[in-house]
Amino acid sequence: MRDLSPRDPRRVGPYRIAALLGVGGMGRVYLGLDGEGASAAVKAVRAEYAYDPDFRERFARELELLRRVHGPHTPRVLAADPSGQRPWMATEYVAGPSLHDLVQATGPLPEDTVRFAARGVARALERVHASGLVHRDLKPGNVMVSAAGPQVIDFGVARVLGEAGEEGRIIGTPGYMAPENVRREPGGPPSDVFALGGLVVYALTGTGPFGEGHPSAVMYRITDRDPVLTGVPGPLRDIVSACLDKDPDRRPSAARLLRALGGPVEPAPSAGAWLPPSAVEVLEGIGREYRSAVGAALREARAAEGGGSVEDGRRRPGRRLLVAGAAGAALVLTAGVGTWAASALGGGEEPVPERPGERERCDVTEHIAPEYARAAQDPPSLPSTSMVSTAFSADGRVVAAGGTEGLVLWDWREGREVARIEAEIDPLGGTPVLSPDGCRIGYAARDGAHVYTLETGEHTVYQEGTDVGAMAFSRDGGSLLLTDSGAGARSDLLRVDLGTDEVTDTYEGGGDAHSLTVSPGGTYVAAVGYAGGVEVWEARSGERVMAAEDAEAGFGDNLELPNDDGDVVYMTGTAVVHENFLDGGEPRVLEPAEAPENGLSEIALNPAADRLYASYTSGEVVIAEEDAERFGTKVWEFSTGWELTAEEDAEYVSWITVHPEGEVVAGLPLEHAPLWILDPEDLGLRDSIG
Repeated sequence: MRDLSPRDPRRVGPYRIAALLGVGGMGRVYLGLDGEGASAAVKAVRAEYAYDPDFRERFARELELLRRVHGPHTPRVLAADPSGQRPWMATEYVAGPSLHDLVQATGPLPEDTVRFAARGVARALERVHASGLVHRDLKPGNVMVSAAGPQVIDFGVARVLGEAGEEGRIIGTPGYMAPENVRREPGGPPSDVFALGGLVVYALTGTGPFGEGHPSAVMYRITDRDPVLTGVPGPLRDIVSACLDKDPDRRPSAARLLRALGGPVEPAPSAGAWLPPSAVEVLEGIGREYRSAVGAALREARAAEGGGSVEDGRRRPGRRLLVAGAAGAALVLTAGVGTWAASALGGGEEPVPERPGERERCDVTEHIAPEYARAAQDPPSLPSTSMVSTAFSADGRVVAAGGTEGLVLWDWREGREVARIEAEIDPLGGTPVLSPDGCRIGYAARDGAHVYTLETGEHTVYQEGTDVGAMAFSRDGGSLLLTDSGAGARSDLLRVDLGTDEVTDTYEGGGDAHSLTVSPGGTYVAAVGYAGGVEVWEARSGERVMAAEDAEAGFGDNLELPNDDGDVVYMTGTAVVHENFLDGGEPRVLEPAEAPENGLSEIALNPAADRLYASYTSGEVVIAEEDAERFGTKVWEFSTGWELTAEEDAEYVSWITVHPEGEVVAGLPLEHAPLWILDPEDLGLRDSIG
C-alpha cells in the first residue's frame, strides 16, 4: 500500500481514493472508499488504453466473467463503468497479502494451513468450471490471503469453455502452466487443477514443483521431468501428484479434488484459526496500513467539507472525526482482519519516532537533512552538463542522478527535486548508489567510497585513500562492497563494515570492476570488469562460483542478478548472454536481428515487464542529424527471447535504469538532458525531469 502521487486520481466513480495498492500493465489498483466509508479495490485503466476499442471490449469481458464467478472464495464486483471516459471496476477489497508474498515473508506454511487454503481454491475452481470458464493463470500471486480464507483473483485471461481464439499462444505463468499449455495446445479445467497442484507445493516448500530459473528451463521441466515433491507431507503427496499428472485426462476434476481434500470450508472466524502466528502478524500489519490510509482519507474528506483546517499544504482533522451513517461507528476490515473502532481514527498513543540517523528504514522523500532539502532546485536540474548516471531507490519512490556537481534526488511521480548534495566529482564518476533501507546514498571515487546519511547530512569516506572503482551496499544494509583498484595482487573486492570501516571479507579478484551488483536476497555478488569478464561470488563464503571472459563493460551497469537461483545476465560486444551458473546448462544468447555497427553499449533487464533493453551508439562525440540511425535501443521479450524491435529500433536511451517494480524506466537522450521517464514496454516518453 503506497501513498498517492499528484497524478493519481482522488476520486473514481463514487469512490474516494485512499491509497495505491498496485500497478499492472493495463492500469492501477487503488483502495477506494464509498460514501459510507466501505472499502473496495478500484481498478482504473491507464489513459492510453481508454481510447482503444479492442481494449474496452476485453475490459468489459473481464467484468462479465468476474460477475459470473462470484462465490465464497472470489471477490464480488461492487460497481463498474467499462464505457466511461476512463474505464474502471471496483471489487471487494481483500485485506491481506498474496499467497506468494506471504510465503516470501514467512517461509513455507504448515500442512493444516495449506490444506485449508487448497480447499478454498478448489471450491473457487469448482464454481468457475461449473460456470463454463477456465481461469488460465492460477498461481500464488493470484490467490489473496485474508483472515477468513483464500480469495482467487485476476480473471483477466480467463476463457469461456469451447470459445475459439488464441490458439498457439502461451498463456499463464511459467512454473504453474500445465504441459498442454506449454505445448500451446488448448487448455481446459484440468490446466487449472495442474496449477493448483503447483500452488500447494509452493505453499508447503517455498518453491514450485518444477524449480526456479529461466522460464524456458522451467517449462522444459514441466513437459519432460517429474515434479519435485520433497517437503510435501504424505497425506497430500498423492493428491498433489494426481494434480500434476502430465496427462490432463488423468487429473481429478476440481469437484473431485475438493472432496479428496476434505470438502468445502466455512470462512474462518479469525486469522489465527487457520494461519500460523507469523502469517497473522503479516495480516495485522496490512490492517494497520489500511486503518492509517482510510483514516487519512476520511480526515481529508472532513477537512474538504469544512470540518477541519488546511495548513502548510497538509490537511488537519477537526477536534473529532465523525463518519456519516451507520458505518461510522466501526469499520469492519474485509474478511475479518479486525474491527476498527472510531477511536482509532484519532485517539490512542502515537508511536515514539526513531531518532534521525538511527531508523531501520527511511522515507527518501521526507527524511532529508535540511541543508540537502534547501539546496533542492525548482525547477529540477541535472547535476552536470555532461555525463549523468542514475539509480532508483529500493522503494521506487525516488530516482537519483550523479554528475560532476554532486548528487540529486527526485520524486519522479511529482517531478519534484527533494534533495541536492553538492560535491565535486570526477567526470564519468558519481554513479549514485542507494542503500536498501533508503537511509544512505554514495558514490565511488579515487579517494574512497563517499557515503552520505540522508537524514542527518553526515558524510563519511570509507577506506579513505583507496582508489574505489565501484561500490554497492549489502542487502542487509550493514556492509559496503567496494573495489580496491590498487596495483597487482592487491586488486580485490572488499566487504567493509559500515559501523567500523573495517574490512571484514576479501573476494579474490574483482578489483578492476566497472560495476557491482548484489542478488535480491543477498546470496551472490557479481562484478563486470573494465577489461571484460564477469565474476560471481557466494556472498557469505567469498567463494567464486562463476567466471566468464567474453563480457563487455560498456557504460551503465550491464550486469544483472535477477534472482538468487543462479541466473546472471551480461553483455558481450554483439549480444546479451543469459546463463545459470548453478545448473551448468548451455547459456542463452540474445542477438539483435540487425547487429549495430559498433556493437551494444549497455543493457538493462526489467523482469516485471518481461523486457530486456540494449542500447547502441556509434561512439561519435558530435552527433549529426544524418547519423541518427546509428543510435538506438533494442528490446526483447526476455522470457521468449523474441526481439520486439526486429523491424524498427526504439529511440536511443543511455544509462537505462529500471524501477524496482518495473513500473517505469529512467534514461537519458543523446544530449544527456533532460532525464526521461519511459514506459517499460515500448520506451514511450511519459515524463521528463530537468
